[in-house]
Amino acid sequence: MPHFDLEVGEDGTVTQVRKDGDPYKAAVQLEQVYTVVSTYFRLASDHLRAMSEQESANELRGSGLQSFVMSLTGLEAFANTYFHVRGNQLGSAAILQRLEQRSGTLSRKFADLIAMTPEQFVTDQATLIDRIFQFSNLRNTIMHPRWTPSSMSLPGIHIDGLVENPQAIFEDANFCREAHYWCLLLIARIGEAQGISRIDGFLFHWTGYYGMTLATILNELGFSPETIA
Repeated sequence: MPHFDLEVGEDGTVTQVRKDGDPYKAAVQLEQVYTVVSTYFRLASDHLRAMSEQESANELRGSGLQSFVMSLTGLEAFANTYFHVRGNQLGSAAILQRLEQRSGTLSRKFADLIAMTPEQFVTDQATLIDRIFQFSNLRNTIMHPRWTPSSMSLPGIHIDGLVENPQAIFEDANFCREAHYWCLLLIARIGEAQGISRIDGFLFHWTGYYGMTLATILNELGFSPETIA
């Protein structure tokens, strides 16, 4: 773990930065770990908001795709940071070792990490893990595109070299909004399982959302406050 020492002059300005004891000449900007997560969710929210003011398919697709990717990336960032913090708090080498694994799906990572905590499971876990599996598969398709050639025929016309573009789904603001709130719901359920009494504070800390409650998330997804299983 890198450690920075800042030396200051009599006027309070920084005169020397050292990294692990050695002079460090490059600029350094250190932030709280939760900003790694909240930046992605803020961007996802901004793009969702933009979709409400857009009409053209191209604009909707662009904003929807950005919102979707940022939501899933924010969720992955949450897994890698929140569980690192929990692993340190619990003194769990198993959690930290699991975080080092690069293979496997995001949904599998969440299932494994949750099982390694004292809580062992969260409310609606099977449904949540299944949804995240679907969304993360779509994100992989978008981030690692392949072309499966398609063709179309009309009376007297045949066109080759077409594609069934999966990006078209991101023109649907409802789909992008649901994906966003499913990601938030998993984070909220993890905080709830940990025993956090103020889920709105937990969500604000990790996602930057002010005043976001579990009831609000469930309402956005069309569910009752009890359960979705």
